[in-house]
Amino acid sequence: MTRVLNIEAECQNDYMKIKLRFNGSFSGIIYSTGFAYDPLCVYVNGTGRDYYEFYIQLNRCGTLGGNTHNLDSRKQPTKNFMWNTLSIQYSALIEEEWDEHYKMTCEYGYDYWKTVTFPFLDVGVATGNPMTFTLTPPEAHMEIRSGYGTTGARVTGPVRVGDPLTLVVYMRSQFDGFDVIVSNCFAHNGATKKIQLIDENGCPINEKLISRFRGTWTDAGLYETQVFAYMKAFRFTGSPALYLECDIRMCHGHCPTQPCYWRNSRELTKRDTNSVARSAKANTTLSENLSLFQALQVIADDETAADELSNNFTADQKTSQGGSDSDHICLKPVAIGALVGLSVLICTILSIVLCILCVRLRHRSQSESSLYHQHYGPPPSVDSQFGSHKHRSNFQ
Repeated sequence: MTRVLNIEAECQNDYMKIKLRFNGSFSGIIYSTGFAYDPLCVYVNGTGRDYYEFYIQLNRCGTLGGNTHNLDSRKQPTKNFMWNTLSIQYSALIEEEWDEHYKMTCEYGYDYWKTVTFPFLDVGVATGNPMTFTLTPPEAHMEIRSGYGTTGARVTGPVRVGDPLTLVVYMRSQFDGFDVIVSNCFAHNGATKKIQLIDENGCPINEKLISRFRGTWTDAGLYETQVFAYMKAFRFTGSPALYLECDIRMCHGHCPTQPCYWRNSRELTKRDTNSVARSAKANTTLSENLSLFQALQVIADDETAADELSNNFTADQKTSQGGSDSDHICLKPVAIGALVGLSVLICTILSIVLCILCVRLRHRSQSESSLYHQHYGPPPSVDSQFGSHKHRSNFQ
């Protein structure tokens, strides 16, 4: 019977390259678990070969991510990882008991910082001999933190529907004078369901889902800008995977103003705003458009999630057979309270029933004793019987 002989993954920043070899010919299908209905997530329609290569995008088809940022960094360095569960179905039409499932995990010892490209970033120096120095372009990075604010813990595992979150876009540079704008943020489930959160002007489409962006900046050692928005966790019906993607552009000088430009949250005067607009138009160099994304696992209140963090990490990639953790049961406090209340109620009812039975048995015993006395009289005592016998003996 054909089975998987070897499976490998090459990890890149935006995708996994999977190499899969069988011990015989394979004519089934290979897809991301739970996404067999999406043609983009079905990677192989077997043609009878024994070797296949394909790519899994990190922002589609149920690929999720996490990090070990909240663990003790003194014991091991912080790692980021992305994983996707593959289903290897040996029949092209039906699922069978010998189908295989592999959890493919890519691990990285760094955050997903991306560098942008500017049309030109050369600074001329007016000296006797013309010299040109090239500025190192800034880097951008996106992450999600728990609670409202940039100081909350980084999200490292599943979140529940309704949990408060903060979407943070970081820009850092070795030099001052850079700005950033965020626009066109979308949420999707890695397949066909997609909604827009932020429009091309940086404004929220529905403020029930996400707030407008705010920002802070610092120049302590490294010039860093944080642009962030508040949101509550949600998910698409029946899909635990949630992807958040935003387009960002970085500017040398102030970026062109937007109706929802994050710097406007500082309540600039009209004169200041006009000054910024004139400066932006005159001295702005825009970078290429850059897309950043984050993946979340969102679970409903009536669901439980296995701990996706493991202490057994490999250096670059890990392949393990998928499965569910059936040895742990998680109960909500409401459910525990209901069980305790039900147990107390059952014990109370049983106690009342036992008391009633005891009273009835005692009453029945007394009734039978009264009937016996009425028909036969009281039983003779031992002394009377003995005295009567002794009297008869003396008489004789």
